Amino acid sequence: MLRDRKEGNEKVSRIRIMHVVRSLGTGGTEEGVRKLLAGLDRETFEQIVCTVVAGPVVEPQTGARMVNLGRSATASGFLVSDLIRVLVREQPHIVHSRNWATIEAVPAARLAGIHGVVHSEHGLDVETMNYQPWRRNVFRRFCFSWADRVFAVSHGLKDYYARQLGRSAERMRVVPNGVDTEHFQPDPAARRELRQRLGVSTDTLVVGTVSRLDPVKDHRSLFQAAELTLSQGIPLQLVIVGDGIERAALERDVEGCPLLRQRALFVGEVRNVTQWINSFDVFVLPSLAEGMSNTLLEAMAVGVAPIATRVGGNPDVIEEGRSGLLFEAGDVQTLATCLRALALDPKRRQDLGTQARQRVKDCFSLQVMLRNYSQLYDQVLRDKGIIVPAVRRTRSVGVRRIDVAEPMRKTR
Repeated sequence: MLRDRKEGNEKVSRIRIMHVVRSLGTGGTEEGVRKLLAGLDRETFEQIVCTVVAGPVVEPQTGARMVNLGRSATASGFLVSDLIRVLVREQPHIVHSRNWATIEAVPAARLAGIHGVVHSEHGLDVETMNYQPWRRNVFRRFCFSWADRVFAVSHGLKDYYARQLGRSAERMRVVPNGVDTEHFQPDPAARRELRQRLGVSTDTLVVGTVSRLDPVKDHRSLFQAAELTLSQGIPLQLVIVGDGIERAALERDVEGCPLLRQRALFVGEVRNVTQWINSFDVFVLPSLAEGMSNTLLEAMAVGVAPIATRVGGNPDVIEEGRSGLLFEAGDVQTLATCLRALALDPKRRQDLGTQARQRVKDCFSLQVMLRNYSQLYDQVLRDKGIIVPAVRRTRSVGVRRIDVAEPMRKTR
């Protein structure tokens, strides 16, 4: 049933890509896939999504076709044989797996005779942010060596896997995330509307964060820093956008903080995330680990002064002291110092926000991201001697904006 394809004797009218992910629900990885589905040139690329977990046959936001392995959300077990059956049936030119949950797509694609195999790493969870189990490291080394391209979304994540796997960091590429800077941009009307809803005065520092409520995001350090800032007489309103497994516990923590109890608002998942970001004076990302945060990019694109931990891709994105501030993960005192400094210096907040937006426009726009992926997929097949479409090969790909206002925005 398996085929050994010959290289260099095939011409393709469109490059057929199969993205393999655990599911296409909440998360930064999933949002990145949706950006590719919506943004890559449709005359050059045909895209399919294969999910491990059972799901719809059409992705609702982009209309892309989806197939799945039919596993339940809690099921475990090897995926290779199931993946081979799907790959033989669908015959993609390139298979692109993401993170540990779908790394078995690499050997499956090789056994199914697929031309191009790409694997990427997009982040860490709280259980594996310091080290990977040795069994995972052994299997990752095997899969990385079998893939045509392996990349991470940040230099920090690339260096992490180089250390874990004992291999040169130069063998792993970096392809950063990108954000639509036309959709995420300053909106004075939205700012006025949301701040009126919050009932805050002009001298109140609105500190916001947008993420899933998960232990790796370390909201508690932000709560402690906000409480310390309030204790120093700084008027502050904390806004937490997002939902997740930690919400009930975090709400109890806030209830136990007398100073913070009336100064913290849990918004949940929202449709108008750009409006909420526009209401912020400062965006804080207190994560213990990150790949490359989409919400950090979005806040910077809106022109909000960012403060983030010095982990993962955050130092790639923020030029410290110029387009934002960085602090060590868990360092509540330094975060509080940063909040106080920006509360007392509105001009510095504005300057950081202005430079943050320019930084994203220059280096982390959606157009740049789509061009990087387009060129990567193109080159994988050309290296195999496959004749691929010449149109738009070296020019910027068109962008069809994903309207994150509908349906409800998922946080990560």
